[in-house]
Formats: sequence, structure tokens, C-alpha cells
Amino acid sequence: MKKLLALIGLVVLLLAGILVVRTLRVPAPAPAALAGSSPITVDEAAAAGRLAGAVRFATVSFGSGAPIDTAAFLGLHQYLATTFPLTRSTLVRETVAGLSLLYTWHGIDTTLAPVVLMGHLDVVPVPKPNLPEWTHQPFSGDVADGFVWGRGTLDDKTTVLSIFEAIEGLLAKGFRPARTVYLTFGHDEEVGGLYGARAIVALLVSRGVKPALVLDEGGFMTKGLLPGLNGRTAIIGIAEKGYLSLKLRAVAQGGHSSMPTGRTAVGALSRAVAALEADPFPSSLGGPTRGTLEAMAPYAPFLQRIVMANLWLTAPLVERSMSRLPLGAALLHTTTSPTMLTAGVKDNVLPPEATAVVNFRIISGETVASVTDRVRRVINDSQVVVEPLDSAHVDPSPVSDLNSSAYRLISETIRGMAPGEQLPVLPYLVMGGTDAKFWGAHTDRAFRFLAVPLGDGDLARVHGVNERIAVSGYATSVSFFARLLAGIDRL
Repeated sequence: MKKLLALIGLVVLLLAGILVVRTLRVPAPAPAALAGSSPITVDEAAAAGRLAGAVRFATVSFGSGAPIDTAAFLGLHQYLATTFPLTRSTLVRETVAGLSLLYTWHGIDTTLAPVVLMGHLDVVPVPKPNLPEWTHQPFSGDVADGFVWGRGTLDDKTTVLSIFEAIEGLLAKGFRPARTVYLTFGHDEEVGGLYGARAIVALLVSRGVKPALVLDEGGFMTKGLLPGLNGRTAIIGIAEKGYLSLKLRAVAQGGHSSMPTGRTAVGALSRAVAALEADPFPSSLGGPTRGTLEAMAPYAPFLQRIVMANLWLTAPLVERSMSRLPLGAALLHTTTSPTMLTAGVKDNVLPPEATAVVNFRIISGETVASVTDRVRRVINDSQVVVEPLDSAHVDPSPVSDLNSSAYRLISETIRGMAPGEQLPVLPYLVMGGTDAKFWGAHTDRAFRFLAVPLGDGDLARVHGVNERIAVSGYATSVSFFARLLAGIDRL
């Protein structure tokens, strides 16, 4: 027995030694960013006023399929042209799919792989019941209390206008990029980008464009983002989950509610939805999420660093811990979210049909086809038809290259947003969708980052009530794009 205990003790000591050694090998955190001059000077008040003007165009995309206000989009097109005259006269503008915009800024050496900067012109609707909660009306474009207020100030007219501001400022200084730059601004990102961004990507690919860097919205910088990191952290989206909505249609004999049949459409549909919720997709700590944790290690307290530096052993513990919270669980598996139910026309009539819509955000390793097959197996009811709700479904994107010069340039430019801070810049998996997904089949250098320092509560304002951006934060975003464009010769 003593020999056995001694052996166990030796194993424990060896294991502890391995854990500590691996932890000590974690590289030191990146040094604090040095303060550097921006390539342009940003007039904060004037820039905020121009963003406010763009917010006043109600370029809304309706998920219900309701017609959009074409005049609002065309008005925004004209506003951009007149507000940024140097950009208008220097860059080549094309209209794609009727309402999306493609700009080409020819570089000094057109044989070099180009850069693609993305954004979108459309915004989500504002539910009427929420209108009384807005401090400033959603399309007022008010500039008050140090903020620009209105729909699109965070998602995503800020990106579009920041890029224009940066280019206008660079052109005023006589700057010309080392390589060609494409600006792609879709008009239907909020409903999948199937007509805008997808058409632009197809057009550029048909012209032989192979980007050295693609940057869209998606990541962000804010405080208290991840456990153990108390200061500000920036996350860059290196991949995004797939998207699928399945319509479940249960059929049964209709009739009078006083004589119910053994099987009702509502009951069958309820059992199907309950079965899906009771049998979630399996979790796995891999892919971009594992990379996020490994990249966090240099900035974490020592005990937490031991865990992150030894995921070969600690992954099950980390996975259980993450699974307790909706955000953590969503990073580990394909999510199942029933979102819509329809059945019946009267309280005493058995409906012959009942339908539900279930939305899935698909993790890497799964596909639209594999998710659909699994849903049918779990429901296991031949009288419940499972089919895609519409054509707005897409497999998970490929994971972009963290070792590329494109990722390094974006990371360095982000650190320049916070001079004097030892700012963690981490890769992560985008759980929503962006227009960058359409580049997935054509490049491994597609990244996602919203270049705005977010304040307390700002994440809830995206698609929410009182969307706004700090005037100073908007100026930071403009400087980010100016720095990025000035640095593309390093790609």
C-alpha cells in the first residue's frame, strides 16, 4: 500500500510539474501600445455631424419580407457622394444589385493583392412598442450629451462613414494606397446579405480579385468581456457560425375540439419542439473558441493561466464551466432556438396543421445538411415535415489564418486604438452573421472587427433601444481605418 501511495504521489508531483512548466512557457503579454500620431486629424464635431446625417436615412431591412424604402437608400447614396467629394472624384463607384455600393481605389501597384473593407447600409427596424423608450428618436441623428443617437450608429453606418472619413482625410494629404482597395457596402446584411454582399463578392471574384485582407464588422473592444480580464479586451472574429432556420410542419385530422383525435397537430408539433430542446447538440471545446482561451492565457491571473495553458487536461472542466452560461454554451455547440409558432384559427377548432420555426447557429464541424438530418432523427415523426424556412442558410465559415500578415496588421492597428494599455487582442468565433461569410470560399484572410471602443451597456444597444455612439469613440474608429489603410504596404 505504501508503495502504491508513493507511486500516486510521484505521479501527482510529475503532473503538477508538467502543468507549471507549460504555464511558465506561456509567452509574455504583448507590450503596451505606444502613442503614435494618426495619419489624419479628425475634427470630432464635424465628423459626428456627417455621421448624424447618414443616420437620418431610414434604410431599414425588414425580416418579414416587407418592401424596403428604395428612396432612403438612394438618398443615402447621394448623401455619401456629396458629403465626401474627394472620395467621389477619386474612387470609381459602381451600384450592385440596385442598392449596394462598390468603390474601387486604385493602388500604386495594381499587381499586388488588394484589400477589401466591408460595411452595410441597412439597419434593423425599430418595434413601435419601443419608441417611447428612446431618449432621441431612432432616425433623428441627434448629437447630444457627447453621443450621436440613432439606428445604425453602432450597426453599421459607423463603419461605412468611418471608412469614408478616413479616405477623405488621406486624400486631402495626397495619400495613395500601396495596393488597390475595394469598399463594399451591402444593402441587405440584416436579412442575410443574399442580394447585396453576395452579388458584390461574386462580381469581384469573377474579376479575379484575391484579397490580401478582408475586414468587416463583427468583433469589438470593451471592458469586462471575458472572465479574468478586467480591463479592456479586443476580439477579432476569425470565423462565424453557420445559419439555418427549419420549418416544422405537423399535420393531423382537423375537426371540432369537442371530439379530439388521438393525435393533434398542436400536440405533435409541441412534442417535436420539446424533443429538440431536450436533446441539444453535443458540446466541444475546439476551433476558434479553444484559440480564444489559449490567447487569453498571457493576460490571465496565474491560477487561471494554468487552466488555459493546459487544455489538453483541463478542457472538460472548462467546458462544464462555460456550459453554465448562455454565452459560453453558444461558443461550444450548435444552438437550438424555437422562435415562431403558428396554429389554429379559432379556440374550438382542431387545426389540421401547426408550424414552428427553429433557428440554428451552426458550429464548425457541422453543416446545414448534418443539422437537418439530426433534427429529423430527434423528432422521429414521419408526419412532422422538416424543411428549410427559406434560402437564407449557410454553412459555418472557414477559420481565417491567425499567422497571416493580415491578422497581424489588424491586431497592431487595434492596439493603436488604446495607447498606453496592455490591450489583449484575441481571436474569437462570431455567433451572429456578417457579410464577410461570402468571402469564406475565396480567402483565408477574412476578419471581423467593429472599430469602436464600446462603453458600458453598448452591446445591448446594438439592435436595441437608444442605439448611440460616443463622439470620441467615432473619432477613434475613423483613426483606426486611416492607420489601417496607411499600413497596407506591410501585407
